[in-house]
Amino acid sequence: VNIYETGVGDSNRLIEITAKEYELYGGIVARLKHAVQDEFGLSELYFTAPTFITRLVGNNSWSPQTMHDEYWHTHVDKNNTDHYDYSGLLYLSDYGQDFEGGRLTFFDSTDEVTPAVHLEPARGRLLLFSAGQENPHKVEKVTEGRRYVLSFWFTCQSDFAFQNFLDGKAHKRYGESKISS
Repeated sequence: VNIYETGVGDSNRLIEITAKEYELYGGIVARLKHAVQDEFGLSELYFTAPTFITRLVGNNSWSPQTMHDEYWHTHVDKNNTDHYDYSGLLYLSDYGQDFEGGRLTFFDSTDEVTPAVHLEPARGRLLLFSAGQENPHKVEKVTEGRRYVLSFWFTCQSDFAFQNFLDGKAHKRYGESKISS
């Protein structure tokens, strides 16, 4: 289902997804959780925020409503939400082909100004990193095309576990959506 072409600008429109699509999405998120556990040697890990797909568009058709909509500022995920321990991105589009700009930049943790590495998104590329002060980062402004990424976060604290990968107010519409067979 293309959630970006079904009711853009209509916040009351429900997204219809099939049970098979829901199962596919859940399976992907479960595999991502196992990848984080394997990469960082963790036995206990919990979903702590809803997963979501972000679309960044490189034109002037959108303007941020709040500072939190301005994705291009340097930040640390754990500073935004204290119980985030691990962050992940699964890229769904290609830098240089589907969009321009939009690279992910990590900065030197001692000054948060000196770029340490620029990462070019590539469809299927999985990026996993700890969410603390050691990983300040930002996304460059997308200047052209559309950049899609599946974002997700995990915690080691069971008190902050979400029961479902689409849990939380950010996915209220999914909970209300019609899931068909």
